[in-house]
Amino acid sequence: MPANNYYYLGQSSLLNSLLFLERFAFYGLQTFAYSYLISEAMNLYGDDANELLLTFASALLFARIFGGLIVDFLLGPKVAIIVSSALQIFGILLFMKESLGMFYLGMFVFILGQCMFSPAILKSIGLAYSGRKQKMDGAMTLSIFAINLGSFLAPRAFRYLELADTFKNGFTSCIVCFILIIGLCFLIKKPQEPAEEIQTTSEFGNRVNEVIFLSILGLFVYWLFETLLNRTMENFNYSGFRSSDNSLLVNMIPALIPLIGYIVFGILWNRFKFHPLLKIIIGFGAASISILAAIITMSNSQTDDPKFMTAFLCLNFIGEILIVPIFLSLILQHAPKKLMGTYSGAALAMFGFLSMFIGNKIYEGIGDGNYQITTIVAGIGFFFSTITVLIVFLLTRKRDVAHAHLDEF
Repeated sequence: MPANNYYYLGQSSLLNSLLFLERFAFYGLQTFAYSYLISEAMNLYGDDANELLLTFASALLFARIFGGLIVDFLLGPKVAIIVSSALQIFGILLFMKESLGMFYLGMFVFILGQCMFSPAILKSIGLAYSGRKQKMDGAMTLSIFAINLGSFLAPRAFRYLELADTFKNGFTSCIVCFILIIGLCFLIKKPQEPAEEIQTTSEFGNRVNEVIFLSILGLFVYWLFETLLNRTMENFNYSGFRSSDNSLLVNMIPALIPLIGYIVFGILWNRFKFHPLLKIIIGFGAASISILAAIITMSNSQTDDPKFMTAFLCLNFIGEILIVPIFLSLILQHAPKKLMGTYSGAALAMFGFLSMFIGNKIYEGIGDGNYQITTIVAGIGFFFSTITVLIVFLLTRKRDVAHAHLDEF
C-alpha cells in the first residue's frame, strides 16, 4: 500500500520542518540567553537573569491561548505563521540592542509572535487531516518528534559551532531559521476538500464539546503530576547520566528515549488502528509504573547506576508518548475547523503554564526534601487517571455494542 495512504508526506513533512526550525531557533536562543543577560552587554545579576527568563518562559506558555484566537479569527494559519516568524525576528533584533529596556520590548514582541506559532501549526495539521482523522494520532506524534529533534539538536549544534559564545552569531543564526520558515510557508497549500471525506465514524457520538474539554483537562492532569515528578528527579542527587566516565551514548539516554519513541510510535499509529482511549490508559498505566522505578532509584541511592533511571525514563516517556499527542489529536479531530487554533492554544496554555504553575506550588508546599512523598503523590495521580480513563473507555465500548445491536434491527 502506498505510503501516502498512511501519512501525507508532502504537507506533513513541510509543517514538521517548520516546527523543527522554530524549536531549533528557540532552544538555540535558550542556550545563551542567560549568559547574554549576565554578560557585560546587559550586566544583570544571576538571580535577576533567572527570574527574567522564568517570567519570559511563563508568559510564552500562557499567551498561546490568545495566539489561538488570533489564528482563528484574524489571520488564518498560513498568514499567522509568517507574521509570527516576522515578529520573532523583530524581537531578536531588539534583544541585540544591548539595552535592558529594548530587551523587555523584545520579550513582548517575541512572545506576541511565538504565541501564534504552535496553534497555527496545529490548526494546519488538523486541516490537512480533516479528511483522514484516523491518521491524526500518527501525524501529531510525528509532529512532536520534530519538536523533540529541534530541542535535541539545537543546544549541541550551538555549542559545537560556538554560536552560544558569540552572541551576535547566535542571534543571527536564530533569525536565519525564522527567515527559512517564512520562505517555506509559501509552499503550504490550502487543503483540498475531498469529494467524499474518508473519515471514521465518531467513536464518541455527538459529545464533541465534552471530548474536547476532557482532552484539555487530561493534558492538564497529566502534566500537573509530571511536573511534580520532574521536580523531584531534578532535585534528587542523581549522577548516572552526568558527564563522567560514562560513554557519550549513555549520557545522551534521557534525550534519545523520547526522540526515538516519538518517531517509532508515530509510524505505528499510521499503520495500525487502536482506540485512542486505550492508548491513553496504557500511557497513564506506564506513568504509574514508572513511579516504582523512581522510588527504587531513590531508596537504593542508585546515583551512579543508570539502569534504574533508564527504566524510569522509558516508562515515563511511554506515558508521555501515549498521552500528549493523543489528547491533542482528539482535540483536533473534534474541534470545528474555525476553532482549531483556539482549542489548541487553550490546551497548550493549560498543560503548559497552569499545570506547571500549580505543580510547582504543590511541590513547594510539600517541601523540597520530601522526594518520596511528591513521587507517591504523582503516582497516585497517575493511577486514578488510569482508572478514570478505563471507566470512560469501558462505557464507550459498552455504548458502541448497544448501538451495534440496534443496527441489526
